[in-house]
Amino acid sequence: MRTPEICDDEQRRQRVRERDLNGLDYVEVGHDQRSLTVFFLQKAPENIRKENVRIEGGRRVTGIQVTDIEVCRTEEDDRDDCMRVLLDKCGDFSTYRLCLIEVDEAGKPIFDIDNQNHKRFRPMSGFDRRYACADFSFKEGGPTELDCALEPTCPPEPLEEPEIDYLAKDYASFRQLMLDRLALIMPEWRERHVPDLGITLVELLAYVGDHLSYYQDAVATEAYLDTARQRISVRRHARLVDYFLHEGCNARAWVCIETSEDETLNRDELSFLAGHNDNILFPGRLLSPDALRGILPSSYEVFEPIESVTPEEIHLYEVHNLIHFYSWGDRECCLPRGSTAATLRDQ
Repeated sequence: MRTPEICDDEQRRQRVRERDLNGLDYVEVGHDQRSLTVFFLQKAPENIRKENVRIEGGRRVTGIQVTDIEVCRTEEDDRDDCMRVLLDKCGDFSTYRLCLIEVDEAGKPIFDIDNQNHKRFRPMSGFDRRYACADFSFKEGGPTELDCALEPTCPPEPLEEPEIDYLAKDYASFRQLMLDRLALIMPEWRERHVPDLGITLVELLAYVGDHLSYYQDAVATEAYLDTARQRISVRRHARLVDYFLHEGCNARAWVCIETSEDETLNRDELSFLAGHNDNILFPGRLLSPDALRGILPSSYEVFEPIESVTPEEIHLYEVHNLIHFYSWGDRECCLPRGSTAATLRDQ
């Protein structure tokens, strides 16, 4: 079971309600864990049977079957219907999925074949493909002896910052700062003699901190071209005035190629050209050797693909110029960590 997208602003639910489509809103588990209450996004279908309901998932307890269903219909137009599902057994602590699938007259499931020849259950007629299934857990909110807190799917960026004493800038202040911290978290350790291993580590870290503090103070010296003492600082200052200091090695960069049709290029015969001035302009297309006649070789640079990372043949596809994710009409979406699949938008 792949992990779906988690969206803060779900708009597809409202669009499903506005159109002639239906879907599953959420699932509630009964106290006996042998019954489920399924809530729809619209009115319940007239021809729904227990064969249309399928329970998937589970680790220790699998193969849960539906014994009977009972549709709860409401006469009010602004309220959605629900359905009570009876099961032959309860599940474990894992996540399960309830799906409404299409069946034939004999009650057997109907499958669809995708592009990779995988069989998938066909969603029930009239149901939105995204909301034809709903995840639930039998043990949600129930008593348990386990203490397994779930990590948030899309955790926010951490904002907690450590307390930093910016007045500690030399060896003595760093040493005293670490001793004060150790006295707080290790009050039983009170050794202050120089031969002690703990004091040796504190003084070693204080020495490294003093060294790093020197480099921090040297930033003001490297911030000006007249006072800079390191080559990298001079090179960065030169780039601010559009002058590139030669480093004695070839430039390397990732190249993104856009194509208007599918092509296959040979790596040994492929090169990239860049002109030295505005008078030498190369269009964004393939050039033959005849197109370079009449142009001085010194007026442009030739770049070749790196052999260690480039295959013998480079295949270019027009449909790979730009590929969008399909968010099913929702906004502010993100893929949780560990996701292995996502829906892509086709042509």
